[in-house]
Amino acid sequence: MQHIFLSPHLDDAVASCGGTIAKLVYQREDVLVLTVFTKNPDIKKIPKKFHKFAIYVQRKKEDQKALDRLSVDYKWLDIEERAYRPPLLKKPTDIFKFNHSDGLEQFSNITKIQAELDKLIEKYPKAKFYTPLAIGNHFDHVEVFLASLMYMVDYAIFEKFQFYIDFYGMISTKIRNKHYLGKKLITLGTKKPETSSFKLFMISTIMNSMISGHSIESLLPSKYLDIEWVLKTNSIKGYEKLKLSALECYESQIKLFGQRTLRKFFERYHNNWDNSELFLQSKIH
Repeated sequence: MQHIFLSPHLDDAVASCGGTIAKLVYQREDVLVLTVFTKNPDIKKIPKKFHKFAIYVQRKKEDQKALDRLSVDYKWLDIEERAYRPPLLKKPTDIFKFNHSDGLEQFSNITKIQAELDKLIEKYPKAKFYTPLAIGNHFDHVEVFLASLMYMVDYAIFEKFQFYIDFYGMISTKIRNKHYLGKKLITLGTKKPETSSFKLFMISTIMNSMISGHSIESLLPSKYLDIEWVLKTNSIKGYEKLKLSALECYESQIKLFGQRTLRKFFERYHNNWDNSELFLQSKIH
Protein backbone atom coordinates (compact mmCIF):
# COMPACT_ATOMS: atom_id res chain seq x y z
CA MET A 1 0.00 0.00 0.00
CA GLN A 2 1.49 3.32 -1.11
CA HIS A 3 -1.11 5.87 0.02
CA ILE A 4 -3.34 5.77 3.10
CA PHE A 5 -6.12 8.31 3.63
CA LEU A 6 -7.46 8.74 7.16
CA SER A 7 -11.15 9.58 7.04
CA PRO A 8 -12.88 10.52 10.31
CA HIS A 9 -16.31 9.51 8.94
CA LEU A 10 -17.78 7.61 6.03
CA ASP A 11 -17.45 10.23 3.25
CA ASP A 12 -14.78 12.63 4.52
CA ALA A 13 -11.89 11.28 2.45
CA VAL A 14 -13.92 11.23 -0.76
CA ALA A 15 -15.31 14.74 -0.19
CA SER A 16 -11.89 16.20 0.61
CA CYS A 17 -9.54 14.08 -1.51
CA GLY A 18 -11.65 12.11 -3.96
CA GLY A 19 -9.97 13.65 -6.98
CA THR A 20 -6.50 12.93 -5.62
CA ILE A 21 -7.51 9.34 -4.84
CA ALA A 22 -8.89 8.86 -8.36
CA LYS A 23 -5.72 10.31 -9.87
CA LEU A 24 -3.46 8.04 -7.79
CA VAL A 25 -5.44 4.98 -8.85
CA TYR A 26 -5.17 6.02 -12.51
CA GLN A 27 -1.40 6.26 -11.99
CA ARG A 28 -1.49 2.63 -10.74
CA GLU A 29 -0.76 3.58 -7.14
CA ASP A 30 -2.25 1.46 -4.34
CA VAL A 31 -4.64 3.38 -2.08
CA LEU A 32 -6.29 2.51 1.24
CA VAL A 33 -9.01 4.58 2.92
CA LEU A 34 -9.07 4.05 6.69
CA THR A 35 -12.30 5.36 8.21
CA VAL A 36 -12.01 5.82 11.97
CA PHE A 37 -15.47 6.42 13.46
CA THR A 38 -17.68 3.66 12.07
CA LYS A 39 -19.03 1.77 15.08
CA ASN A 40 -22.78 1.18 15.05
CA PRO A 41 -24.24 3.03 18.05
CA ASP A 42 -26.90 1.56 20.30
CA ILE A 43 -29.94 3.52 19.08
CA LYS A 44 -31.76 2.90 22.36
CA LYS A 45 -29.08 4.81 24.26
CA ILE A 46 -28.98 7.99 22.20
CA PRO A 47 -31.56 10.80 21.85
CA LYS A 48 -33.92 10.69 18.86
CA LYS A 49 -32.49 13.94 17.51
CA PHE A 50 -29.26 12.04 16.75
CA HIS A 51 -30.90 9.05 15.05
CA LYS A 52 -30.86 10.37 11.49
CA PHE A 53 -27.06 10.40 11.54
CA ALA A 54 -26.71 6.96 13.17
CA ILE A 55 -27.66 4.80 10.21
CA TYR A 56 -24.37 2.98 9.91
CA VAL A 57 -25.65 -0.11 8.11
CA GLN A 58 -26.77 2.08 5.24
CA ARG A 59 -23.79 4.42 5.45
CA LYS A 60 -21.33 1.51 5.23
CA LYS A 61 -23.07 0.20 2.12
CA GLU A 62 -22.77 3.68 0.61
CA ASP A 63 -19.10 3.81 1.55
CA GLN A 64 -18.44 0.45 -0.10
CA LYS A 65 -20.15 1.63 -3.26
CA ALA A 66 -18.23 4.93 -3.33
CA LEU A 67 -14.81 3.38 -2.73
CA ASP A 68 -15.48 0.56 -5.18
CA ARG A 69 -16.25 3.25 -7.74
CA LEU A 70 -12.82 4.73 -7.04
CA SER A 71 -11.24 1.22 -7.09
CA VAL A 72 -9.56 1.54 -3.69
CA ASP A 73 -9.22 -0.69 -0.64
CA TYR A 74 -10.85 0.34 2.60
CA LYS A 75 -10.86 -0.48 6.29
CA TRP A 76 -13.24 0.56 9.06
CA LEU A 77 -11.62 1.08 12.45
CA ASP A 78 -15.02 0.85 14.20
CA ILE A 79 -14.48 3.42 16.93
CA GLU A 80 -17.64 5.12 18.20
CA GLU A 81 -17.92 8.74 17.20
CA ARG A 82 -18.21 11.45 19.83
CA ALA A 83 -21.90 12.15 19.20
CA TYR A 84 -22.90 8.71 20.52
CA ARG A 85 -20.67 8.14 23.50
CA PRO A 86 -21.02 9.50 27.06
CA PRO A 87 -21.23 12.12 28.24
CA LEU A 88 -23.98 12.62 25.64
CA LEU A 89 -24.13 15.97 23.90
CA LYS A 90 -27.03 18.28 24.65
CA LYS A 91 -27.56 19.13 20.97
CA PRO A 92 -26.03 17.98 17.65
CA THR A 93 -24.15 21.25 17.10
CA ASP A 94 -22.14 20.64 20.28
CA ILE A 95 -20.04 18.24 18.18
CA PHE A 96 -18.18 21.34 16.97
CA LYS A 97 -17.04 22.18 20.48
CA PHE A 98 -14.49 20.79 22.89
CA ASN A 99 -13.61 21.68 26.44
CA HIS A 100 -10.28 23.48 26.60
CA SER A 101 -9.96 22.89 30.34
CA ASP A 102 -9.97 19.10 29.77
CA GLY A 103 -6.98 19.31 27.44
CA LEU A 104 -5.86 16.32 25.41
CA GLU A 105 -7.34 13.88 27.93
CA GLN A 106 -10.83 14.37 26.48
CA PHE A 107 -9.64 12.80 23.21
CA SER A 108 -9.66 9.27 24.50
CA ASN A 109 -9.16 7.59 21.12
CA ILE A 110 -5.82 9.17 20.22
CA THR A 111 -3.93 6.09 21.45
CA LYS A 112 -6.20 3.75 19.44
CA ILE A 113 -5.67 5.75 16.27
CA GLN A 114 -1.92 5.87 16.83
CA ALA A 115 -1.83 2.12 17.48
CA GLU A 116 -3.42 1.64 14.07
CA LEU A 117 -0.79 3.92 12.54
CA ASP A 118 1.87 1.70 14.15
CA LYS A 119 0.38 -1.36 12.45
CA LEU A 120 0.07 0.33 9.08
CA ILE A 121 3.61 1.70 9.10
CA GLU A 122 4.99 -1.70 10.10
CA LYS A 123 3.04 -3.34 7.27
CA TYR A 124 3.58 -0.57 4.70
CA PRO A 125 6.84 1.20 5.63
CA LYS A 126 6.90 3.27 2.44
CA ALA A 127 3.30 4.45 2.63
CA LYS A 128 2.31 8.11 2.72
CA PHE A 129 -0.52 9.25 4.97
CA TYR A 130 -3.18 11.87 4.29
CA THR A 131 -5.10 13.12 7.30
CA PRO A 132 -7.58 15.95 8.05
CA LEU A 133 -6.59 19.40 9.31
CA ALA A 134 -9.78 19.52 11.42
CA ILE A 135 -10.87 22.87 10.03
CA GLY A 136 -14.33 23.50 11.43
CA ASN A 137 -13.48 21.99 14.83
CA HIS A 138 -15.62 18.87 14.50
CA PHE A 139 -14.59 16.86 17.58
CA ASP A 140 -13.88 13.65 15.64
CA HIS A 141 -11.83 15.47 13.02
CA VAL A 142 -9.84 17.19 15.76
CA GLU A 143 -9.11 13.82 17.36
CA VAL A 144 -7.78 12.34 14.11
CA PHE A 145 -5.75 15.49 13.44
CA LEU A 146 -4.19 15.48 16.91
CA ALA A 147 -3.36 11.77 16.74
CA SER A 148 -1.68 12.22 13.34
CA LEU A 149 0.16 15.44 14.14
CA MET A 150 1.54 14.15 17.43
CA TYR A 151 2.54 10.83 15.86
CA MET A 152 4.34 12.61 13.01
CA VAL A 153 6.27 14.86 15.38
CA ASP A 154 7.03 12.23 18.05
CA TYR A 155 8.53 9.86 15.47
CA ALA A 156 10.02 12.62 13.29
CA ILE A 157 8.46 11.24 10.12
CA PHE A 158 7.44 14.57 8.66
CA GLU A 159 7.85 13.45 5.06
CA LYS A 160 5.21 10.73 5.45
CA PHE A 161 2.25 13.00 6.27
CA GLN A 162 0.13 15.46 4.36
CA PHE A 163 -2.88 17.20 5.91
CA TYR A 164 -5.97 17.86 3.81
CA ILE A 165 -8.61 20.55 4.06
CA ASP A 166 -11.91 19.29 5.51
CA PHE A 167 -15.30 19.87 3.90
CA TYR A 168 -16.10 22.56 6.51
CA GLY A 169 -12.91 24.37 5.60
CA MET A 170 -13.77 24.22 1.92
CA ILE A 171 -16.92 26.23 2.46
CA SER A 172 -15.51 29.62 3.42
CA THR A 173 -12.44 31.70 4.15
CA LYS A 174 -13.90 32.79 7.51
CA ILE A 175 -14.09 29.19 8.72
CA ARG A 176 -10.53 28.48 7.53
CA ASN A 177 -9.26 31.54 9.36
CA LYS A 178 -10.54 30.18 12.69
CA HIS A 179 -7.98 27.36 12.40
CA TYR A 180 -4.35 28.13 13.13
CA LEU A 181 -3.21 26.23 10.01
CA GLY A 182 -6.24 27.05 7.91
CA LYS A 183 -4.94 30.61 7.73
CA LYS A 184 -2.13 29.28 5.53
CA LEU A 185 -4.58 28.16 2.86
CA ILE A 186 -4.54 31.37 0.87
CA THR A 187 -7.33 32.25 -1.54
CA LEU A 188 -6.17 31.56 -5.08
CA GLY A 189 -9.41 32.60 -6.71
CA THR A 190 -12.28 34.99 -6.26
CA LYS A 191 -15.34 32.71 -6.45
CA LYS A 192 -16.72 32.02 -2.99
CA PRO A 193 -17.97 28.41 -2.69
CA GLU A 194 -20.37 29.32 0.12
CA THR A 195 -22.33 31.55 -2.26
CA SER A 196 -23.04 28.66 -4.63
CA SER A 197 -26.35 28.21 -2.81
CA PHE A 198 -28.36 29.87 -0.06
CA LYS A 199 -28.25 26.63 1.95
CA LEU A 200 -24.44 26.53 1.97
CA PHE A 201 -24.29 30.23 2.77
CA MET A 202 -26.43 29.60 5.84
CA ILE A 203 -24.32 26.57 6.83
CA SER A 204 -21.13 28.61 6.57
CA THR A 205 -22.65 31.45 8.59
CA ILE A 206 -23.83 29.11 11.35
CA MET A 207 -20.55 27.18 11.34
CA ASN A 208 -18.56 30.39 11.61
CA SER A 209 -20.53 31.48 14.69
CA MET A 210 -20.27 28.05 16.36
CA ILE A 211 -16.50 27.80 16.17
CA SER A 212 -15.91 31.33 17.39
CA GLY A 213 -13.31 31.41 20.15
CA HIS A 214 -12.11 27.84 19.73
CA SER A 215 -8.43 27.17 19.13
CA ILE A 216 -6.89 23.74 18.63
CA GLU A 217 -3.39 25.07 19.21
CA SER A 218 -4.22 25.86 22.85
CA LEU A 219 -4.37 22.09 23.45
CA LEU A 220 -0.86 21.44 22.18
CA PRO A 221 2.63 21.76 23.69
CA SER A 222 4.98 24.02 21.74
CA LYS A 223 6.90 21.15 20.11
CA TYR A 224 3.81 20.35 18.05
CA LEU A 225 3.38 23.97 17.02
CA ASP A 226 6.95 24.96 16.12
CA ILE A 227 6.64 23.60 12.59
CA GLU A 228 6.85 25.35 9.24
CA TRP A 229 4.29 24.34 6.66
CA VAL A 230 4.12 24.46 2.87
CA LEU A 231 0.97 24.46 0.74
CA LYS A 232 0.71 21.56 -1.71
CA THR A 233 -1.82 21.79 -4.54
CA ASN A 234 -2.67 18.66 -6.47
CA SER A 235 -4.38 19.17 -9.81
CA ILE A 236 -7.41 16.91 -10.22
CA LYS A 237 -8.33 18.17 -13.66
CA GLY A 238 -9.98 15.32 -15.50
CA TYR A 239 -10.90 13.52 -12.25
CA GLU A 240 -13.61 15.83 -10.90
CA LYS A 241 -16.46 13.86 -12.48
CA LEU A 242 -15.26 10.58 -10.95
CA LYS A 243 -14.93 12.26 -7.56
CA LEU A 244 -18.47 13.63 -7.77
CA SER A 245 -19.76 10.28 -8.97
CA ALA A 246 -18.23 8.59 -5.91
CA LEU A 247 -19.44 11.33 -3.57
CA GLU A 248 -23.01 10.94 -4.80
CA CYS A 249 -22.97 7.33 -3.56
CA TYR A 250 -23.37 8.74 -0.03
CA GLU A 251 -27.08 9.27 -0.56
CA SER A 252 -28.00 9.51 3.13
CA GLN A 253 -25.60 12.42 3.60
CA ILE A 254 -26.19 14.14 0.29
CA LYS A 255 -29.90 14.54 0.95
CA LEU A 256 -28.99 16.89 3.82
CA PHE A 257 -27.62 19.33 1.23
CA GLY A 258 -29.15 18.25 -2.08
CA GLN A 259 -27.30 16.66 -5.00
CA ARG A 260 -27.48 19.73 -7.22
CA THR A 261 -26.30 21.98 -4.37
CA LEU A 262 -23.26 19.84 -3.64
CA ARG A 263 -22.33 19.40 -7.28
CA LYS A 264 -22.48 23.16 -7.86
CA PHE A 265 -20.49 23.77 -4.69
CA PHE A 266 -17.67 21.38 -5.57
CA GLU A 267 -17.46 22.65 -9.13
CA ARG A 268 -17.04 26.19 -7.82
CA TYR A 269 -14.61 25.08 -5.11
CA HIS A 270 -12.39 23.19 -7.56
CA ASN A 271 -12.42 26.10 -10.01
CA ASN A 272 -11.54 28.52 -7.23
CA TRP A 273 -8.39 26.53 -6.50
CA ASP A 274 -7.35 26.06 -10.13
CA ASN A 275 -8.92 22.57 -10.35
CA SER A 276 -6.90 21.35 -7.38
CA GLU A 277 -7.24 19.77 -3.95
CA LEU A 278 -5.20 21.28 -1.14
CA PHE A 279 -2.77 19.83 1.39
CA LEU A 280 -0.31 21.14 3.96
CA GLN A 281 3.00 19.41 4.55
CA SER A 282 5.70 20.15 7.07
CA LYS A 283 8.90 21.74 5.81
CA ILE A 284 10.91 19.86 8.44
CA HIS A 285 12.44 16.67 7.06
